[in-house]
Amino acid sequence: MAAAPTLLYTADFPLNPGLMGQVWLYPLTSEFEDLWEICERQWDPEEGFRTPHGALRVALGTVTGRMVVFTVARRRDVRSGEERSLIVADGPLDPRLTTRCFDVWQKLHFRGVRDGQLLSHHIDFERAVCRPLSDVLKRDEAGYITGPWWWKDAAGWAVIQRLAAHPMIDKAHPAQRATTFRVGLAHDAKRLVAWDYPYYRTIYQGRSNERTGWAMAYVSVTGETQRGLPDPVLRFDCHVTRVADHWSNVKTVTLNHPQFDTLLRVPVRHVPQRGPDGEKLRDNNGRLIWKTEFRGHTAAIVQACGLTPVTLPEKADGDLERVRAVFRNKGSHLVGKGVGAYFTLRMTTHIADVLGVQPITYDKSRYTIPGATITRGPIPAKKLPRALEAAGWKSMRLVVVHAADTTPRRVMRQLRQDYGVPIPEALVGSDARFDAKIVDIAPAITVEFRKIPELTMHGSHDRTSIVQSSGFFHSDDPDQLVAAICETTWDGKPIPNDGKPPTRKALAAAGVVSQFLTAADVPAKDEETDFRASAALRHIFQNAGIIDDRLARATCAAPDARMEAPLTEPVTVVGIHLRRHNYRRVRGQAPRRPKLVACLVAMHFTPDAETPPYTEMYHNGRWLRFADGRAAYHASEIGNENWGRNGNGARAVRDHIETALDSLILPDGYNRVVLVLDKEGSRSIYPGMGDNPFAGGLLPGRGLAQDGVDVAVVRIAFGHHAARPATVYRDGADDLSTMSPSYRRTLIFEKRHPHETVWMLTQQSRQQAGNSPMLREGNRRTREDFHTLPFNPMNKDLHATSRIEITIPSPGGWESGDLVAFIARQCDQAVAWDHRTLRSAPLHLAHHADKDHPDFGSHDPGDGDAGDDELEEELL
Repeated sequence: MAAAPTLLYTADFPLNPGLMGQVWLYPLTSEFEDLWEICERQWDPEEGFRTPHGALRVALGTVTGRMVVFTVARRRDVRSGEERSLIVADGPLDPRLTTRCFDVWQKLHFRGVRDGQLLSHHIDFERAVCRPLSDVLKRDEAGYITGPWWWKDAAGWAVIQRLAAHPMIDKAHPAQRATTFRVGLAHDAKRLVAWDYPYYRTIYQGRSNERTGWAMAYVSVTGETQRGLPDPVLRFDCHVTRVADHWSNVKTVTLNHPQFDTLLRVPVRHVPQRGPDGEKLRDNNGRLIWKTEFRGHTAAIVQACGLTPVTLPEKADGDLERVRAVFRNKGSHLVGKGVGAYFTLRMTTHIADVLGVQPITYDKSRYTIPGATITRGPIPAKKLPRALEAAGWKSMRLVVVHAADTTPRRVMRQLRQDYGVPIPEALVGSDARFDAKIVDIAPAITVEFRKIPELTMHGSHDRTSIVQSSGFFHSDDPDQLVAAICETTWDGKPIPNDGKPPTRKALAAAGVVSQFLTAADVPAKDEETDFRASAALRHIFQNAGIIDDRLARATCAAPDARMEAPLTEPVTVVGIHLRRHNYRRVRGQAPRRPKLVACLVAMHFTPDAETPPYTEMYHNGRWLRFADGRAAYHASEIGNENWGRNGNGARAVRDHIETALDSLILPDGYNRVVLVLDKEGSRSIYPGMGDNPFAGGLLPGRGLAQDGVDVAVVRIAFGHHAARPATVYRDGADDLSTMSPSYRRTLIFEKRHPHETVWMLTQQSRQQAGNSPMLREGNRRTREDFHTLPFNPMNKDLHATSRIEITIPSPGGWESGDLVAFIARQCDQAVAWDHRTLRSAPLHLAHHADKDHPDFGSHDPGDGDAGDDELEEELL
């Protein structure tokens, strides 16, 4: 009897016209567009939104109880019959309320507005129409969706309303009460919230210091497209919002809408109270008295429209039935992150039952990640010399910069655990002094301790002169690598004049790669792991490009591992990391132009499972040893303001990448290059990397291909750009409605769409891979059912799995599946740590080189309140 086929069940659903529902379209006139341009020029982002669009969208949704999109597209060419600017809603808007909302919003944000300048006069209510969303979608010649941009928001509106009417019943635990959901109106307008079924955990019960932590599950939904599939999909994901018990650092609240049967999610801010004459009020101890208020004048607009007022309690946990402050994942909480694999699977089957549509499933491919190839732990001592040589260096000096003597003790303790390095007699004892002491780790690798408080402390003082005058940071031998582990301090709060960025830049200017280690006490027990010290040592080697044979073992044929399609000939893999750098607004300063960042890292693989890959990084017209390239990058300005995602800016980025690839010198015997980019980073710069495989856009590597090099291009998507795995199951053998979720991290799955195959690699979280019964309860029940257990794992993180989608825009001379397996194995085998990465090795190194840049902290990743989301990072 044939075995049941193994499939991957996901939370992506095909979106047919019947599920899309209808939208109401309210045209805005050309006069509206002119006035709106004036509003944009006068907009003050200190109100809590980067642009006026977000503020008005929250206000209009609050007043009308509708899910809305507000779009002004005045600068693009419009074909005859198309509306230039629109209000899009999930139902009819009350003209009186809408007009009043616009007027109050405009007058509160822009003082001195006259009646002739009111935006509401230019909303064409007479020409409002209701149309099926499927009729609004625009498609290209091949049938792929091209717009409008807001369809992804509107795609889930009808489905959300439908799901809200059906409680979720757990068929595996029929005695457990059904979970109902309520529609949440937010800046993204696409979520269901389990408001009436909160999770909570109480500690010190019955004592004076009793505390309770609260959280609640929610489900997000958005419309998406997939490469090779012309029709849209609806992408669901499950999350936990943890509730703060204080107003400090809270940016967003969720509250019961006082007028409609919905929930509001609106931004707030914490400001000092002021007296009648405008002075800041203080308590008897001289401390400022703070209050929390809505951003964007939400409460004033609601009151002016004659609706039931929206208010905030004096304390964040003062009225949890009405208002819940969103915890921003900064600090500890009594409820852990992640909703758990069990909830995700139950919700996915529930959605399938309610909608009458089965989600997209992937088939198990013939390619796997052989478990025997995965290497964990630090680089073994016997492999360090070869790893150093493979990185392009003959020797290495690692300088440990410290102020407290606990830091070198922790480093020596970790060196003893990782490499068996004995502690010299001169460094034994509590009175030992480490300054200027040198210890051998391995042949040609030494550690030197230097006590330089001026370099480790925070402050605005100059560090360049300290580095320049310290001879141990410099070497006359061009083949000696100098790296540094620098002590730092951090108490979990923002640091004024943080010393890490300027210290890293000063060291980088001297050609020194660096890693920071937060000061702490030496662990009391030898068997106790000092995770920070362990991570610092591993990452300083990674930052220097010193990599052992673990990547080679994961991708090449080895005697102890059976592998489908191992690497059999030399190949160079280039990770191309692209990111838009938006500067944070600084009060009193003019806004800075955004930049685009491009980082390229190349790894040269051989088919020998024992040979580490040589790694290079491109900077300023040259390919350098990875340590040199990373230091040169960190010593320079981040990004380029002449680069962009469209027009001449995108052309300049492509030219830069082509110049870099053309100057790449392949070792003897190499004639294959694989270029790896992520979906979000390459968006619009390379149209050929989009979801339409027929798009006639350019791909990187044109010059290499013209020179006769076999060039392949790989696209990776992860996070919300890929489907959420719900479980692996056997078709016909497993009951999806009652089974516990399962993940097979060694399998690579495939989905053959009409025009291209999409591949999926699922990666278990540490909790999933571990053996702790408490952590695995997230596989057996929802958090709400934890109270039935003799122990309560409510404080544990219940991440289940990350997801990596791999597609091949250009396979070159590869069999597509062979290339997917090669890239997937680089994702599953981390470069330095004991877990996996969301990006293949060279793309991962390029991404982290950018993230570690001293100027990276000036980046603003959000859009006003939208940027202060409670969504947790991917499990890694």
